[in-house]
Amino acid sequence: MQQNDFSVNEERISFAEMMGADLNIPFKPSQLAELLIQLNTLRVEVNNLPAKIFQRQYSDILIASVQMLGGLEFIQNPTLAKSAKAIIAVKARYDKHLYPRREIIYRILREQVARHGKWKTLNQAVNSVLVDLDKAFEEYDIQWIKSELVLKQEMLDKLGWHKQSAKQAIVELEGITRKITTASAAKKIEKLQMELKKLNQVLKAKYPSKEMEKFGYKMPYSGGYIAETIIHELRNQPEILKEILLNTG
Repeated sequence: MQQNDFSVNEERISFAEMMGADLNIPFKPSQLAELLIQLNTLRVEVNNLPAKIFQRQYSDILIASVQMLGGLEFIQNPTLAKSAKAIIAVKARYDKHLYPRREIIYRILREQVARHGKWKTLNQAVNSVLVDLDKAFEEYDIQWIKSELVLKQEMLDKLGWHKQSAKQAIVELEGITRKITTASAAKKIEKLQMELKKLNQVLKAKYPSKEMEKFGYKMPYSGGYIAETIIHELRNQPEILKEILLNTG
């Protein structure tokens, strides 16, 4: 991602403002400058960050850029625009699970503090609860898989009923006879059947959470670098740090 990937840049805006142009730009030049600073900082730190944290920060910058500009159509680089669209879609699904899984982390940390007292360092705190977190996250994952199986099966049953009805029906609309097309429904049914097959395979696996990763189901705080990711995010939670660490001053 570079400055010229977007259809406007700070220099053009500043020059136009100097010339007295009244631009309908949905952001200030300083906002763009701040994002470019963040991007440059990320480039400098690329070799010092775990891959997962780097990807998360890069995604946040890219999404913030799209939001600032007002839409994907303002990204001139087609590859970058496609990447941004995919990231936004994944983030929407990812964010749905972020809060409940974050609450699991806080709950387990607090439970351990109640039993054993506070830790000296954040690294000690997180590494001490990893086993409990793995178990809690797997329970969460299994419940999600089961709920998805029920949801997808209900959708499949409904589509199957409509498809069967469509084969037998002729629709009369304003005097024009139209045969209901089932191509779209058939495609959706096939997609749902594949989804159900994957979910069942994940549920039957010895380690469902690991199997989820293989099939592309992304959950917050999963996969590699879990400890590093949690530590990185807890550093921005001063209230939680006060609860779990002996000295936060």
